[in-house]
Amino acid sequence: MVKSYMLNPCRRGGYETTKSTESGNKRSSVHENGEKSRSSYSDYPKKVASEKGDQKLAARKLSFTRLDQGKPLLNRGTLDQYRLVVVCVRGNVSVKETMSLILKEAIGPDGPSPTLVLGPTAPEDLTTDWTGKVGWITFVDGTSMAHPSTDVEIISPDNLLEINLFIEKASQGEGTQVIIGDFLDNIIKSVGSPESFYSFFCQLASRVRLRKRTAILVIKEDIHEKPMVEMVKRFADIVLEFRDQDNEGALTVEMRTLNFADNIYTRWLPFPQALRPLCTNYT
Repeated sequence: MVKSYMLNPCRRGGYETTKSTESGNKRSSVHENGEKSRSSYSDYPKKVASEKGDQKLAARKLSFTRLDQGKPLLNRGTLDQYRLVVVCVRGNVSVKETMSLILKEAIGPDGPSPTLVLGPTAPEDLTTDWTGKVGWITFVDGTSMAHPSTDVEIISPDNLLEINLFIEKASQGEGTQVIIGDFLDNIIKSVGSPESFYSFFCQLASRVRLRKRTAILVIKEDIHEKPMVEMVKRFADIVLEFRDQDNEGALTVEMRTLNFADNIYTRWLPFPQALRPLCTNYT
């Protein structure tokens, strides 16, 4: 190896030593190229995964914001990508019609048979022939808790243990499973304290996530105190909010999305005219 000496007044002694052989430079270049090559190969799976994630996120965003041209907002296979979906309705928007809309548009007859866990909405109010198990969380008179239909199990709203057991049994099995219902309205009005409800809902949310199920929970937002509603929203992956608007005498429905899982938030958007979940007795 050849050393050359250059005058450098800034260094002690006035000289510095430099390495200037070609072989050393070549070895250094080969080493750097090899490191870049190995780095590019190791980063390739990460890049592919990132691109797939971006495409999936773009598809989700498109499905929740395409309200133009009369496109259905609740596309098939959209909601069951999430674990906990909270649907809040206000004003003259009907809980029953909203659930019927979700069953028809977001799940459909070709999808998995959902488990209904109902509250104020009675089982016979939802006209569908392809549901799975049905739980009706409600109070009844007398000592009999049996429903005329053997497919329906009646559970008292203040019996949180039985409700948990019913949902636990309903969430067993393989494949995609969806739980949908408005039972939280009756439970919130029946529990003795916010702490009791929080404990119950925390267990419910954990069970759904551990089982990798999808729970679509519909609540009538304006009949509950705001802290209770915010407590429910706190656990959600995604919140869908419906409200009615009086547009010069014509009642319309607007919807907005709070997608905490993908950090997607929309403004209030008009719902397609043919799919408005309004109360039928509104005049």
